[in-house]
Amino acid sequence: MEPSSQPAGAPTSSPVALRPLLPPLGLLLLLALANLLPIDILPMQLRLASPDRSRVDQMRALAAGLPAHSLVLVGFDPDLGTYPEIRATVRAVLDDLTAHGAQLAVVSFTAEGRALAAGEIDRLARVASVGGGTAAEVLDVGFISGAEAGLVRAVSEVVPSAATGPLAEALRLRGGGIGAFDLVVIVSGGDLGARSWIEQVGPRLRDVPMAAIAPTFLEPELAPYLRSGQLQALLATLREGVAYAAEIPVSGAARDRAVPALPVLAGMLVALVWLAVAVVQRATGRIGPTERRGRPV
Repeated sequence: MEPSSQPAGAPTSSPVALRPLLPPLGLLLLLALANLLPIDILPMQLRLASPDRSRVDQMRALAAGLPAHSLVLVGFDPDLGTYPEIRATVRAVLDDLTAHGAQLAVVSFTAEGRALAAGEIDRLARVASVGGGTAAEVLDVGFISGAEAGLVRAVSEVVPSAATGPLAEALRLRGGGIGAFDLVVIVSGGDLGARSWIEQVGPRLRDVPMAAIAPTFLEPELAPYLRSGQLQALLATLREGVAYAAEIPVSGAARDRAVPALPVLAGMLVALVWLAVAVVQRATGRIGPTERRGRPV
């Protein structure tokens, strides 16, 4: 008999040894196939949309009801932790406003808000690259220090003296403060958000309508202001944001690609089945060969 050329201690490539690799490989294959399927084959029950469209309709009506060449101030003060939840909603609202001819000015009263606002202003400056149109006119007011004290100062003067251009001049002709705008959209999430605007700016400028975009955890705090009329519109849940963004045509802004629901659902089901099989095997004493190898016989 010829001696085996394989060393005595070398592992053998048997089907039993490859068995632990089958579940993760199957999961990857299933996710890859599901990701190639069109989203339209999903039933409507799997789509992440809000059954209550009242808030979506309010925000859309507010944008559509603005006068021609309206001036909109965006108070941009989300935080880094919760902004990913509302980013697509914010971009959809800004695209909707510019599609209705609004001219935007962006101001921040927190350092986090300023950092995030800089990225969105840069995105808006590149909106028209795909369609061959012109980029939306955006006035970068910048960062105003002092938190709520700075917010109160901005009531009378929000346009910096160094700002130039048609939008800055139009605002100065109207007084140069927050009252010069036809609408204020507040992007909340940090310490200074829609509540501060309502409490500090609302009593001083009762004729300026305000709308808010906020992460879900702020919805209970802001909903009463919507019911009282201090906010004219509010998008504060992921469902509302998805429903709103679905109605806004995708522009040259390269908005975030939506995650298809089918791969996520398939991955969850496979992971649950895999976990259940592992629990049953543990409970019945069936331990894999890898775990048994190191135990004494």
